[in-house]
Amino acid sequence: MPILRKSRPKSIVRTLRAGLTLTLLLLLLACPGESIQGIEEGLRCCAGQIIPALFPFFVVTNLIAGSPAAQLLGKAMRPAASVLGLQSEQAPTALLLGWIGGFAVAANCTAQLYLGGKLSKQEAERLLISAVGSGPAFVVNSVGLLMLGSHRTGLLLMAALLLANFTCGILARPAPVPQATIQPNEAGAEEAGFVGAVRHAVDSTLTVCGFVLFFRFLCAVLSGFVPRGGWAHFMMSAALEVTSGCLAGAEMGRAGAYACCAALSVQSLSVLLQVRALLPKELSLRPLLLCRAGHLVLSLLFLWAGLRLWPAEAEAFSSLAPRVLPRRRMALDTALLLFFLCCTVLRTLSPGQPAGRKKAAAPQSPAVGKGCGRKGSGRI
Repeated sequence: MPILRKSRPKSIVRTLRAGLTLTLLLLLLACPGESIQGIEEGLRCCAGQIIPALFPFFVVTNLIAGSPAAQLLGKAMRPAASVLGLQSEQAPTALLLGWIGGFAVAANCTAQLYLGGKLSKQEAERLLISAVGSGPAFVVNSVGLLMLGSHRTGLLLMAALLLANFTCGILARPAPVPQATIQPNEAGAEEAGFVGAVRHAVDSTLTVCGFVLFFRFLCAVLSGFVPRGGWAHFMMSAALEVTSGCLAGAEMGRAGAYACCAALSVQSLSVLLQVRALLPKELSLRPLLLCRAGHLVLSLLFLWAGLRLWPAEAEAFSSLAPRVLPRRRMALDTALLLFFLCCTVLRTLSPGQPAGRKKAAAPQSPAVGKGCGRKGSGRI
């Protein structure tokens, strides 16, 4: 009986996997157009965004993780790492690179430090809680400026997500214990250097691109069964892929900023599987997954407070055309016509000097004046 009880969960998992696999096959055969469209979108995303942004960053972070520069670069983040309970000298560097480069860089740098024997298993798992998230380039520029139309909203989103990361890291801090001796991993030491950094960068970039292609295909296929513009479409997109979730959240109207914040906080199934693929098998994602619910609540609260203190730009009413073209130079014929018109108006308004003077002096002729004077003098 105990053997049968233990085998039941495994059989259930296998049945679910088989059912999901058959469902994906049916979707691929039933929606070939949407499948091709999703793959094309994923390829454009990989060629235009992921590879140019992540591949050089992967190479640099691999080189930094295996060099003395990691300790120098992390000096500015030393107070934050000590608050989070991270005792390793290279942990502040991984935290800084994760906040700058995003979840893929955070996972890659954490993996390299762990394989190099510079992070313990417990520290590496707790570091992921504070370091995994979207980078500022994506949050501020792509989500804030392009999707939501407000650079200020993007800055508030980034601040809310970082504060939530930091708060979750503090809450997950264990009781202080003496730091154990970390044994270096020989496999990680053998692959040090520029050649190993490039090889790891290629593997990591291909891994990220593979997940992006698959989940873009899945989002494109499932979007045909869920009406766009509603909460169901947003929840489906945010659960599968973070970029599609942000695009769907930006269509939610006044709640768009909070919807995008929720999608960025959850980080989607695609991001979590990418982090799992970039990490060694010894490291568990359980601490990170347990903290995402609290991260969601905290990020929404921080964003609400930020929008209350620093409201985003609002469009004002205007009766002008959508695009006003001010004229700085006037045409020559129009300028001459206005000049002659001004001259005519001035000539009309000004009194005529010769005609006016003659008419005013006519009643008083010299003869009449002298006669009047003589008659007056005779009477006296």
